[in-house]
Amino acid sequence: MRFEISKIRIKLIVLLALTSILAAGCAGEPAAEVPVSLQEMQPFEGGIGMLVFSAQVDSGSPFDVYSLDLESRELTQLTESGSADISPSYSPVGERIVFSSDREGTYDLYDLDLGSGEAAQITEVESDETEPRISPEGLLVVYQTDAYGDFDIMTRNLATGEETRLTEGDAQETQAAWSPDGKLIAYLSNEDGDFDVYVMDRVGAMREQITENTSYEAAPVWAPDGSAITYLSKRGDHYQLYSMDLELREETILTDGSATVHSPAWSPDGAYLAYVQEGATGAQINVFAVESDAHFLLTDVFAKYARLEWHPKIAGD
Repeated sequence: MRFEISKIRIKLIVLLALTSILAAGCAGEPAAEVPVSLQEMQPFEGGIGMLVFSAQVDSGSPFDVYSLDLESRELTQLTESGSADISPSYSPVGERIVFSSDREGTYDLYDLDLGSGEAAQITEVESDETEPRISPEGLLVVYQTDAYGDFDIMTRNLATGEETRLTEGDAQETQAAWSPDGKLIAYLSNEDGDFDVYVMDRVGAMREQITENTSYEAAPVWAPDGSAITYLSKRGDHYQLYSMDLELREETILTDGSATVHSPAWSPDGAYLAYVQEGATGAQINVFAVESDAHFLLTDVFAKYARLEWHPKIAGD
C-alpha cells in the first residue's frame, strides 16, 4: 500500500499557564505540592532530531503515524490507511519505520519505506502483533504477540524474517525496549501478580527483575547512556514517570502527579525527556529538561497521542 507522505509546516500551539491543577495523592493523604515548572508551563523551543509518534486528529478519527522535525517544526503525516496505525519505531539508519496496524482485522506489523511511501505487511497471522521496536543496529525488531494465548516477547530478523520467541510461560510479557547497545531488552511482566519492569538479554537467556512493588508499571525505556530505565507507575490517581538508576537501584519521580502521563521518550543526548500528558480538554506532548528540572509544552495540535520515539536526524531526512 502506498501513501503520498505529506509535510505540513505548523505553528505549535502552546499554553502559557495551566489554569487548574488536579489534586495528587491517595485518599486520606495531603496533595503533593505542585512544582512551579508545571504551573507556569512555557513553550519548548530547543531540541534537535525528530519525534515519531501516532496521533488522532479527533475522537472519531483513526490513529495515523507522524514525524515532527524539532528544528524546522515541520510535521509529516506518514500513514493514512483508515485503520489504527500505532506504535511506530524509527530505524537507526533512517530508511524505514515499523509500526502495528489492524488493516486486516488483527494487529500486524508493517514496514514503511520512507523513500517510496510503501508500507509492506511483515506479519500475517490471526494473533495481535504490537509494540514493535527496531534494534540499535537496525537488524531486528522486538515486539509482543498473543499467538501463544498470553502476550510474549518475540524478535524478528528484518532481512530474513526469522522469528525467535524470547519469553514463555503463563505470565503476560509486554512492551519490550532495547538497551542503547542492543545487548539487553527491558520489558514488563506480571509473573508476580502486578506488572513490574524486567531486563533480559537479547536471546531471552538471562532475566532480572528491576522493580518490585504492588503498583503497576508500564512503558519502560532506556536512558541514552544505558544507566537508567524510565517507566510509568501508578501509585495514586494517575500514572507518573519514574526513573531507576540501574547501578544504585535508586528511583526518582519525574512528574508531579497532577495528571496522567504516558509514552516517555528520551532525546538522543539525554538532555530531555518527552512524554504525553492527558487532561480533561485533550492531550499534549511535554518535554522535561534534565538540567533545569523544568517541564515545557511542545505541542497540543492533536486530540490524542501515543508511543513517542525521539531520534537524531539522518542525512536526507
